[in-house]
Amino acid sequence: MGRLFALLLLPILLFGGTVIPFKWNNGESFLTFLERKKLPLSVYYNLDKEDQKLTEDIPYSANCQMVVNSKKIIQQILIPVNDELQLQIYLTPKKRYELQVVPIVSEEHTETLFIPIKTIPYDDILKATGSRNLAAEFVKMFKGKVDFRRGIRPDDTIVMVYTQKYRLGKPFSMPEVHGAMVELNGKRHSMYLHTDGRYYDEKGAQFEKFIFKIPIRNPRITSRFTKRRWHPVLHRYRAHVGVDFGARPGTPILATGDGRVTFAGYSRGYGNTLKIKHSNGFISLYAHQKSFRSGIRSGTKVKQGEVIGYVGSTGLSSGPHLHFGMYIGGTPIDPLTVMKKKTEGFTGKERKAFLAIRDKMDRIFTSALKTKPVRKPYFDFHNTYYVDIDTFKPKPF
Repeated sequence: MGRLFALLLLPILLFGGTVIPFKWNNGESFLTFLERKKLPLSVYYNLDKEDQKLTEDIPYSANCQMVVNSKKIIQQILIPVNDELQLQIYLTPKKRYELQVVPIVSEEHTETLFIPIKTIPYDDILKATGSRNLAAEFVKMFKGKVDFRRGIRPDDTIVMVYTQKYRLGKPFSMPEVHGAMVELNGKRHSMYLHTDGRYYDEKGAQFEKFIFKIPIRNPRITSRFTKRRWHPVLHRYRAHVGVDFGARPGTPILATGDGRVTFAGYSRGYGNTLKIKHSNGFISLYAHQKSFRSGIRSGTKVKQGEVIGYVGSTGLSSGPHLHFGMYIGGTPIDPLTVMKKKTEGFTGKERKAFLAIRDKMDRIFTSALKTKPVRKPYFDFHNTYYVDIDTFKPKPF
């Protein structure tokens, strides 16, 4: 009880103000946000190009927090840009607003979820965990393998083993599902996460009906994906949530997969930018383009491999290249992990490694079916905050 009381008092003890949670407006630029909050635009313009670029990566509907004092003056704002880093806008003792990039404080738990199917798997998982990302991941894993529209019996069950990050007591970022099983009409269907980051059934067969392709011919990678990197010279955190492909100006850019264009326009950091939403929930981003292909606009349907634009150097760019990003559930992922890969089955050491993963997951599945563990929800911290107002450093719970 004492710990609970202390946590509830933490915002008052640290700030003497009020914590106001809010969601990032979809499509809003960082500069527009500053204008709307009546904050100086110098907060943005005083950043170097890399950090300015980072403001372009704020996820749709990101859960943010703002601290205001009794006079409604903003003291701090925290805006996550991925599941590792966040932007911290703060009021200095000299009454100036500044911005820095700081790590996100989160807790990570590996859980075994057991639930009987009452309605449909997506709704049951969402109700049990509060995580839309986890529910969507389960459906995606079994899409094309299991038909949930056919009759579900009262004793049909789901078991999932996954690692989930929690921020302020709530699911945060994409979970990593290590394995999942569903029993339908007495038959067990299982999927397993292999060391290559892909899912396979019990026989080692890969089930991916939708596979992406590299968006440029003869690709030359100039910068890889990283969510959190401590710069040894600048002594600050950096992030690059995409892959940069170096190419000559005018080189055709190809759609990584079938989908519909959701944004085609200019962004202050990314220049001429396209976003494509794909049928499996992924969103691909193509930035710094010289121009779009004629006829490409918001709402346009595109096919995999179709030319959508041309390499350029618009926006905050040091030279001609394509910045290519991939997002799922608003979270940036390494695009190279979902690119097309030829799979011919496991042999030798790789097969031995897969069988070890499969057998370990099967033991967990069998145990869960016997014990029927009940998931205990994590305490919801609501407005608990964790960045010290004096030191501006993250404070763990």
